[in-house]
Amino acid sequence: MTLEYPQLLDAGNQPLHKVVETTISGKTVKLRYEGGGVAEVTLGNDGRLSCKVTQVPADVKNIGTSLQLPIAYNQGGSWKMGGKSGEFPKSKPASPHLYQGHAPELALKNYEGRTLTVQVPDNSFLQLSDNREWNWSIFHWHSFTPYDVNKPEFVYGIVESGAAAVAKPLVDSFGQSTREEWVGKVKSLEELKADVAAEKKYYEGLNPPVTDEYGGLPWSKEKLGLKATGYFRVEKKGDRWILVNPLGNAFFHLGLCVVNPNDDYTLVKGRESAYEWLPKPEGEYASVFRPGSNGTILSYHLINQVRKYGEPYNDESYTARMIGRMKRWGFNSIGAFSSGGEKARAAAKFPTVLICINVWEGVPRISGIHETFDPFDENTRAMIEANMARELPAKAKDPLIIGYFIVNEPIYEQIPHVVPSLKGSEHACKRELVKWLQNKYQSIGAFNKAWEANAASFDALLEVGLTVTAPAAKADAEAFATHFLDEYLKLVKTSFRKHDPNHLLIGSRLQPGTISHEWICRAMGPHLDVMSYNYYTYGVDKDHLRNVYEWTGGLPMMLSEFFWSSPKDSGLDGGREVGSQQERGLMYRNYVEQSASLGFVIGTEWFTLVDQSVTGRWFSGFDGERSNSGVISVTDRPWKALLEEMMKTNYDIYRVWFGEREPFSYSVPGKPLVK
Repeated sequence: MTLEYPQLLDAGNQPLHKVVETTISGKTVKLRYEGGGVAEVTLGNDGRLSCKVTQVPADVKNIGTSLQLPIAYNQGGSWKMGGKSGEFPKSKPASPHLYQGHAPELALKNYEGRTLTVQVPDNSFLQLSDNREWNWSIFHWHSFTPYDVNKPEFVYGIVESGAAAVAKPLVDSFGQSTREEWVGKVKSLEELKADVAAEKKYYEGLNPPVTDEYGGLPWSKEKLGLKATGYFRVEKKGDRWILVNPLGNAFFHLGLCVVNPNDDYTLVKGRESAYEWLPKPEGEYASVFRPGSNGTILSYHLINQVRKYGEPYNDESYTARMIGRMKRWGFNSIGAFSSGGEKARAAAKFPTVLICINVWEGVPRISGIHETFDPFDENTRAMIEANMARELPAKAKDPLIIGYFIVNEPIYEQIPHVVPSLKGSEHACKRELVKWLQNKYQSIGAFNKAWEANAASFDALLEVGLTVTAPAAKADAEAFATHFLDEYLKLVKTSFRKHDPNHLLIGSRLQPGTISHEWICRAMGPHLDVMSYNYYTYGVDKDHLRNVYEWTGGLPMMLSEFFWSSPKDSGLDGGREVGSQQERGLMYRNYVEQSASLGFVIGTEWFTLVDQSVTGRWFSGFDGERSNSGVISVTDRPWKALLEEMMKTNYDIYRVWFGEREPFSYSVPGKPLVK
């Protein structure tokens, strides 16, 4: 959990002035805000936080802070404030606000009885909310304190107490929640082992359509007049974009992300009491532990596979098994965040989309702009070139690779906000910004007038955070951000094409909040083959997707991440929730078919193959996502009601893609589209 830096708020508790400069010295952080406000926060040895806020603009009425609480608190956790108390709800409540009122502190208790108390300044108004109301699986606590210029100091206290009690474990010996019951929950080892024969009969009973050897539409090369190049590529026929496979046949990418153990791994060290049973890291279950974790991270999904098949986990046999299943379900390719099993993929001729993860090893990112490096830094440029030269050539002639994502979910919209706040002595992009401003305005007087500033010289701008509030300043920051992103992508494209001329460059898997910025799409369009979009929504907003298509200059689009979850019949929380496994499948049908019918969407990727761990995915510690995201459960059972609907779309996708039948339509009443 992280207690956020103080925010400067108006009378309605809305943020007013952003932090433009942060300086950390020992246990003290000094924050400077737009408009001149300054806050100094010091952590004392007693766990108390002293906060002094001065030089505050007149429109500031309150000081706020907040705490994000893991959704796992709904597994036996409770809260207490202002004489009221309650358990954190297992399911999303009718009202999102669990508490609103004045109180001196927040007291939290987890399922073991451990207590964390956050003490707040006098006269503070506290609010505790269940953010599942807004499709964000956390509990969110806010503190709002009236600001008095004559009393600028605030004190917050953080106290941990309470010994762990003997409590009912959260997780049973199969990796399932002990707090929930649902149809299909595994109750015994005998039941799990009996699944081997049952699943054989299930998969043999499925009848997917015939495909070519790469999973494409047979004979479509001749029918559509397509060309075979030996690699995946995109081609526009009339008003429709087509993804073409190495044989020259049309190929609608129906992928699953994370087709290898990853999100099912969970950190067990430090919370062993949460589990009914844990294997030892040596012996029969040695292979279920994440390599390099020293026995601290394991996968119950792999434990159950070892139990079922009587052999240790092996990435090749695991991948072969999963590809066999995916083909029967009508999926034809592997999506992002999948590694291992290369021999199995090659033997099955099963295509994949990769992400340039290893290319960015050692490359420094700019703090505050997720997954974004400084394209004006010569050392960074040299490192990227060296990394691409090392990573790409070995796979440049692999026909099974559809293409590469650059990164995952960068926050490019933060470029115009963060770059002006940086120091030129530390960041080449800040020096480039000052140079850009000087070229535009020529004189410091002209700059000061436009930005409503009082800088002595352009050199004086280098080491201070710039306030971007004047209309001209906002316009300039966005214009420079376009220049930044153009240089960023030009560097990536040039180096990528140099070392791999054969595969598609498929963008950066943008989130809705990023892709909705027109300037970002226009900057990216000239440098990509395909635009990728992690489009999480309850329904497909076709006008929104058409806007993105237009802004990119008419690039084909891949919808690279989405899923829906059904907590009540999986024991898992998180994601956009629907009422059943069947409804997850109905949502899939609507999403994939409505998108395919647009004429420029060339593929989709469902996230993930296997459900996430009930205690959260490993790389986020104790606060990882724990969603019913998979098409199979932790016990290796397929969610059949989900897959029955998915197969209706997968088996018949080409008739929808080429306009031979109307796309399936389904919606959840009251659920908004994401634009």
